Amino acid sequence: MEKKNFDYDDISDSLFISRKQPDEKVQGSAEIGNLILDFTKAGKIVNIEVRNISKFLEMMNVLPDILNELEEVDLIVQEQRGAVSLFIVLRTPTLKQPLPLAIVPVTNQLCSSV
Repeated sequence: MEKKNFDYDDISDSLFISRKQPDEKVQGSAEIGNLILDFTKAGKIVNIEVRNISKFLEMMNVLPDILNELEEVDLIVQEQRGAVSLFIVLRTPTLKQPLPLAIVPVTNQLCSSV
């Protein structure tokens, strides 16, 4: 059985998504609004926590009940012209919902999406 790359905590209403490889180590974190990003020494974003995910989904016109049906969550990180665009794709048995999370300026601390 394949290990999930996400965890939803209904008590804190947080969705944690990982794309960290076993050989990668988290070097630091950055908090941007309701997001916490973990990154490696090379600046690769490997984990993300979305706090108050239910409110975020409501703002995006998505029913928060989707969180209880999640089968898979993908984190998509795209670097474009000095910024990193973050997206999540939520999958349930009946729905595939892509959602934009944020556009983050690239700095010395957060410098790579690869």
